[in-house]
Parts: sequence; C-alpha cells; structure tokens
Amino acid sequence: MKKVGIEKINIYGCSLCMDQIDLAKARNRDPERVVADFLIDTRSLNPPYEDTVTMGANAALPMLSEDDKKDIGMLIVGTEGSVDFGKPISTNIHAALGLPPNVRNYETKHACYSGVAALDTAINWIASGLNHGKKALVIAADFSRKHFHKDHEFVLGGTAAAILVSENPKVLEYEIMKRGSWTTNVYDTFRPSAHAEVGNNEVSLYSYQDALEGAYADYIEKAGETVDFDKYFKQNIYHMPFPGMAFHGHRVLCKIADIRKKSEIEAHFNIKTLPSLRYARRVGSTYGASNFVGLCGIIKSCDDLKAGERIGFFSYGSGCMGEYYSGLVLPEARKIVDSMKIDEAFDNRRKVSVAEYERIETLREGYIENPDFTPDFSVADNWYDKHYAGSGKLVLKQVKDFFRTYERV
Repeated sequence: MKKVGIEKINIYGCSLCMDQIDLAKARNRDPERVVADFLIDTRSLNPPYEDTVTMGANAALPMLSEDDKKDIGMLIVGTEGSVDFGKPISTNIHAALGLPPNVRNYETKHACYSGVAALDTAINWIASGLNHGKKALVIAADFSRKHFHKDHEFVLGGTAAAILVSENPKVLEYEIMKRGSWTTNVYDTFRPSAHAEVGNNEVSLYSYQDALEGAYADYIEKAGETVDFDKYFKQNIYHMPFPGMAFHGHRVLCKIADIRKKSEIEAHFNIKTLPSLRYARRVGSTYGASNFVGLCGIIKSCDDLKAGERIGFFSYGSGCMGEYYSGLVLPEARKIVDSMKIDEAFDNRRKVSVAEYERIETLREGYIENPDFTPDFSVADNWYDKHYAGSGKLVLKQVKDFFRTYERV
C-alpha cells in the first residue's frame, strides 16, 4: 500500500488578536480564572475585509510553490462559515491561488469535523490511485460569530489551515487502515442561519465525550494489534473548540486506560497533549482546523519527538461526528513546519482593544447577507495600510449585488 500523508502544512491565525485578560476585565470576570479555565491567552480576530475565503487562501499562499500548484488535482475546503449557500468557497480559493483548471474542487460541511472530512476524502483519493500522481490541497477555515457579554464569548476566535496531501509525505504519514468513527443525531451547537450560532454547552460536552469513547473503541478494534494508550501514542491531539477542551478529552482516554488519579491525569496531559496547545492558546477556537493546528503545535513544541513515532488524533463535529485516527511523524516534519514561520506570523498580529474588537465584530455582522457593501479598511488605526498593502495577501474588496470581488494586494 502506498504512503499517503502531509507533504506541507501551514496555519493562518488572522492578522488581529485580543488579549483574553483585557476581555475578562471588560466583562468583570476574574482574568486568572478565565485563562486557567479555557487555556486561551489571546484570541484571533479578522478585520472586516477578511472572511473564510481570504483566510483559506492566506494559509495556502505562503506554502505553495509554482510547481506545487501545477501538481494539485483536488482542492477541498472544510468550513461552517461559508459566504454562500450554493457556490462553494473552494472556487474562490482556486482562483486566488492560481491553480490549474483541471482540479476537482468542492466544499465540505459538518461543523468542526469538516476539515478532517475533507482530509479523509483526499487520503482515499490518493490511496486509491485515482489521483494519477496528483496531490490534494485541503483547507479548513472558520471564525466565530458575535456573542457579546455571553459566557462563551471567551472561547471564540478563528483560524485557517492548509495542508498538501501527497504520495510523498514529509511531515506525517497517515495510518489509513487505523481509523475509528462514531456518530449520532444531537443538537449540541449549530448555526441555523447565517446570523445565528446557538447551542447547549452541557449537551455539547457530553456528546463530545461519547463520540470520543465510541470512536476510540472503534479505532482499537480496527488497529489489528494491542494498543497500550500510554506507550502506543507519543502524543495525543484532540479537537479543541477551545484549548481547555483538550484536557477533558485526554481525561476520557486516561480513565479508559485506567489512569484515574487527578494528579496522574494532569501529569500525563502535560507530557502527552499540552504541546499541541502551542498555537491554539493564541487563536482561541480552532473549528475545522483544530487537528492541524494541534499538529503544528506538537512538531514545534515537543523537543523529543522522533521520526516514526505515532500521534493520535480525535476530530469532532457537532451534530455529531467523532473520528479517531493516527499518523507517524516523518524526519522532515520540524524543518517543514519551521519554514512556514508560524510563530513570527502570530507575533506580527496587531493587538486590538476591547472597544476595537466590538466595533469590528459589529461591522462584520452588518455585512452578513448584505447585497452591497465595501468593507471598512480604516479599522484598527488603518491596519490595512500598515500590514496588508503590498503583502500579497488576499482581501475582500467589494460586494455588489451579492457578487464578491477578492484581490491580492
């Protein structure tokens, strides 16, 4: 069976961020408690001229060479924040990246599972041989809605990830026969309209845990060998609707593995999962890009990570779908991730005040389903002129009669 995995990977954490402590103070909450509960230090924020199209393109643009573009035969974009209910944003991104015309492209939707759903299809397409030597580009891009003065305001954010999947993986090789799934019908969190984002936090937590237990049990059954949770996986990545959720996920599997004392679970989490939170703590909610954000975090933060060691992944999408799968680290993983300069990109984001954040979110909400508008390019002290102009990034320039015009600047 041929190898299939990640050849290149990059994440885009937006160009603005807000300090979680500043938000906690503005909402009369204990800052230390807020940070400790959610494990978020800063949350990412889009200016009004960015959306899921620009996020996805801006994650992929620094990663792809001209030769890469010529070799791509499939583009799949996972999102729950599409800008159109019919036209997929994969078409917009295809044009923005300058990909060849003979590329199969479409959009996937299943809440936060959408990115891994896209990945699954790309892996199967390549493994089947139907790719005829071509590569697949998988993108996941999402951001939160406006939820001022609500408890879940502290777990919002957004990010995008781009991964190049091929027969010549250099970051991670997927174990394509080891994959467990679990699903049921539940209303935990959902977006019934372009404006609304609703749900029940308690139901969501229990659904997440049920899906993890079920998907992991299915993975164990399909692994074809004895799985010692402590020794089998070098690191464990969990879906992170917020980074603190990774601890709840790890606790579930620790208890299955008979690691039950609170102190033991915390110590195990700090070794096996905490490295995956490196970037998640800086963006907040990661949506469909969650597993990819966690992978980049592990590769950058886990100093003793060696080629051939196994990483376990859990992906979850509300509604719901859980999937547990694994991959083997490859020798060039650190080199590839280092080349994207993710930390430098995060450091170059502009920190906004709570007042600026509220203005930007209010502006963005006013643009939803608006047939005609030009985004406000003056926000955040003319951040567009300072950060975007001449950068090569993609921005939304105008919407006229619902037609969206994007431009690389």
